[in-house]
Amino acid sequence: QAFGLHPEISLGEWPPRCSAMAPADPGSGEIPVGTLEAGSEHVPIASTALWIFFSLFMAGALTLDVRWGAKRASSGRHVAGAAVSSVAWFSMGIAFAVFLWCFHDGDTALTFLTGYFVEKSLSVDNLIVIALIFKSFRIKPVFQAPVLKWGIIGAVVFRTIFIFAGITLLEYFHSAFYIFGALLLWSAYKMFFDEDDDGDFESHKKGDSWMMRLLTLFIPYSAEAHCSKFVVKINGRWHATPMLAALVVVELSDLIFAVDSIPCILGLTQDLFLVFSSNMLAILGLRSLYLLLAEALEKVKNLKQGLAIVLVFVGLKMMAGSYFPISQHASLLVIVLILGVTFIQSAMSGSPKRGDGLQLPL
Repeated sequence: QAFGLHPEISLGEWPPRCSAMAPADPGSGEIPVGTLEAGSEHVPIASTALWIFFSLFMAGALTLDVRWGAKRASSGRHVAGAAVSSVAWFSMGIAFAVFLWCFHDGDTALTFLTGYFVEKSLSVDNLIVIALIFKSFRIKPVFQAPVLKWGIIGAVVFRTIFIFAGITLLEYFHSAFYIFGALLLWSAYKMFFDEDDDGDFESHKKGDSWMMRLLTLFIPYSAEAHCSKFVVKINGRWHATPMLAALVVVELSDLIFAVDSIPCILGLTQDLFLVFSSNMLAILGLRSLYLLLAEALEKVKNLKQGLAIVLVFVGLKMMAGSYFPISQHASLLVIVLILGVTFIQSAMSGSPKRGDGLQLPL
């Protein structure tokens, strides 16, 4: 069909998935979408051709984002260029939703949009953590770009692995819905009540955290070697610098965020293409978004609480969806309302103190 989208049943393709999160007409013979039963086969919305096209597009877009960021760094136009590229990347996500609406159906587009907004919001929380890591290890702004670049690449890799593994698990073990739902509720609890981020990152800096102990198992660490290199030779022996330590903590944080992020999107849809595309397009532009919002990230004081409420909603939806189905329209409305109230409340809570802003990484 048009642009490789499958509106009808196509047997023999893997992985079989539902195409959207809306109930089918009982008399139409269509597969009930939005559900996934062990041993059943559902319709993937994307053909192999569309998968190849989207993968090539993502590879090119990530390369462009990295190289464009380096060019902005050399020209010194950080904020202006970041604003333009952030709008461009966000518009790309909206345009993809319009594409799905035109060449598939409205429910599929709404499913993608809901997942895209949730993943974009969770990615902002990830940026806050990266900013705190830079602050903890005292990484100078001029040295932060490589860590941020590899952190984003790590997010792509980890999320891709978790997406394929998570959907495969749901395909063959229906009880995994309840496991993932419980994981989201636990993540929401930790996110809502755990406010000791500064203490956690101080332990990273001092080498007391399990992440730093893991690093020092492989290479000695020198906290005083502040430079652009990941490793330096001291007295004839290689030592890790704060740059490498920050990179390790960022990558492990990416892994932890993937554990929270992927079950969340799987609670909204189990179509592999929708899960993958919403995650990847949400990651695109994070580098520019960090450049644009670095000075304001600390101002979003209630973001964790808002995201925690979203995780509770999706977790309960995932666990009780078979008994109390919620339409995709309602899901999108609830999530947008929660996130909108969170950002508005944060914006009205007052400006951070002078000097408290986070430094730009380029």
